[in-house]
Amino acid sequence: MSTIYNGYKSVFLDVETTGTDVENNNIFQICAIVTDEQYEEIDRIDLRFTPLSMEHVMPEALQKTGMSEDTLDNLQLKATDAYRQFVGFLSRHCDKYNKADKLHFVAYNAKFDADFMREFFKKNGDSFFGSWFWNPPICVMQAAAWMTMRVRGALPNFRLETLCKCAELGWDDSLAHDASYDIAQTLALFKYIRSNVPQL
Repeated sequence: MSTIYNGYKSVFLDVETTGTDVENNNIFQICAIVTDEQYEEIDRIDLRFTPLSMEHVMPEALQKTGMSEDTLDNLQLKATDAYRQFVGFLSRHCDKYNKADKLHFVAYNAKFDADFMREFFKKNGDSFFGSWFWNPPICVMQAAAWMTMRVRGALPNFRLETLCKCAELGWDDSLAHDASYDIAQTLALFKYIRSNVPQL
């Protein structure tokens, strides 16, 4: 049974993957935070699991996350079970059969996460990823781009880390590139942007 909140619901989501190719690489961590209409956390899930396939693993992707192929291969949670747990998580907050009850999908560089999640559903035999979410996804990076148009040339890059530091939200390199840390920082950055760009 879906819980209906006054206003709209959002899910801030980040994935860690074995590479950047949505077809050949696979997710091994999903962290999602459901928020109410004030962007306050009401639920969270953090799943770390063995990828559906260990083929085509990009060493630089694992190095960035501090993982190894052996570590991934020995995680207790399997991808199929993670998929089922994630669907159960979504069903607590959204009725995929109700066209008026969906979640806003929010992420930093949202297309990357949304494309990988859609493919993750397909690889688990589910073609109805879009039944849970409003389209299009909401990209925090794009929102930040609007806010920083006048000062863009002063920024060395447009990574989440850089934006969080500029917003004085803090950044811990020892925790970065873990989906649970990255999505918490994404949510904090979105709140910061919203406070400075009231129409968001």
